[in-house]
Amino acid sequence: MKQALVALALPLLLAASLYASTPSDSTAAFAGDVRVDLTHVDAGKQMSRRELIRRAMRRSKARAAALSVARSGNNGRHAGKSAEEQQQPGVAVRPSGDLEYLVDLAIGTPPQPVSALLDTGSDLIWTQCAPCASCLPQPDPLFAPGASSSYEPMRCSGQLCGEILHHACQRPDTCTYRYNYGDGTTTLGVYATERFTFSSSSGERVSALLGFGCGNMNIGSLNNGSGIVGFGRNPLSLVSQMSIRRFSYCLTPYASARKSTLFFGSLAAGVYDDANGPVQTTRLLQSPHNPTFYYVPFTGVTVGTRRLRIPLSVFALSPADGSGGVIVDSGTVLTLFPAAVLTEVVRAFRAQLRLPFANSSGPDDGVCFATAPMRRRGAPVPVPRMVFHFEGADLDLPRRNYILDDQRRGSLCLLLADSGDSGSTIGNFLQQDMRVLYDLEAETLSFAPADC
Repeated sequence: MKQALVALALPLLLAASLYASTPSDSTAAFAGDVRVDLTHVDAGKQMSRRELIRRAMRRSKARAAALSVARSGNNGRHAGKSAEEQQQPGVAVRPSGDLEYLVDLAIGTPPQPVSALLDTGSDLIWTQCAPCASCLPQPDPLFAPGASSSYEPMRCSGQLCGEILHHACQRPDTCTYRYNYGDGTTTLGVYATERFTFSSSSGERVSALLGFGCGNMNIGSLNNGSGIVGFGRNPLSLVSQMSIRRFSYCLTPYASARKSTLFFGSLAAGVYDDANGPVQTTRLLQSPHNPTFYYVPFTGVTVGTRRLRIPLSVFALSPADGSGGVIVDSGTVLTLFPAAVLTEVVRAFRAQLRLPFANSSGPDDGVCFATAPMRRRGAPVPVPRMVFHFEGADLDLPRRNYILDDQRRGSLCLLLADSGDSGSTIGNFLQQDMRVLYDLEAETLSFAPADC
């Protein structure tokens, strides 16, 4: 099957290379700020909060599994291979293409609109392109490189071409790529340079010349998007290519009519106008084994008034093989803990909640407890508070960020899950109504409760 896909794609790649002019890798350092809206992939659907969360939890399963593979202790750019890919050296696994937030931008001259998925857990910027041998459903017309005067396929000698783990060269000297995600989503096409335009919410338009994947053979899932914008830490990402010093997002609840927001640039004027609580800051950590991810020094969990006795070593990032550690991720819905940590949290929660496990919960519900019949149509059940501790910061979680009430079934569910490995992930549901700032100059992560 894969040989057939490659064979079908090659004529398109060769055709695309025929109108290559002299490609350029160079982009000027980005100056200024961009403030754009983010749209949740299920926005506008007539669904309850419970239904929206359950859909997101199902999407999150593939991403959680892929994160587990990526943190499994393999080294460098070869980290994280599934059993199938271990038989094919040189194909890396990134988290899945089933992501949660879309950013609107435009590509080319004149600009062509694209709705791309935001992903802090991967690096490649790419969109589906015409002509297309195999493309996924998307809301926008396919990007047409032949209609853009600024499109230039990159030569194989280009620095960014060499950063793509699985790349090849087709005559006349054009960089082609293949990029795999952990849920099976794959994009294959020509790596090129093109002008990207962002329309700021203030009305200002900002553009930059970026390297990106022009995919004409794509399989898997794009979840109502036209491509993916990688915001990871490797050279291929938008953050790295534009030399972005800081970026920040504020994610609204899934059922909210309000748009989430994304800021990036120098952000010298600050980002906390919408904050309604104190700003707290911890360090960002890096792993040479998994350089894409944003790791933080996580130190423990409090349930109710009791800080759980979990050794610091359980959350430590291994310098030897890159296993363990705690990452902050925009694309994973649930917060994920190693099995032993999750067991300890659930045990403490159940002891203070004093409710039995629910029999009616399904595999997509997380850990659920049965509520008393008189509570089914009444006020929400009081639950123990939950605090996440970081080096230098304590995140006291609002109830809605870790509890899902299901009055119809008479249950409440704890929105945590098993990571499947020794690592942990702070998911996007826990980050809702919170202004989060990644300062790549100071190597810090800051957060504050906010009215997003």
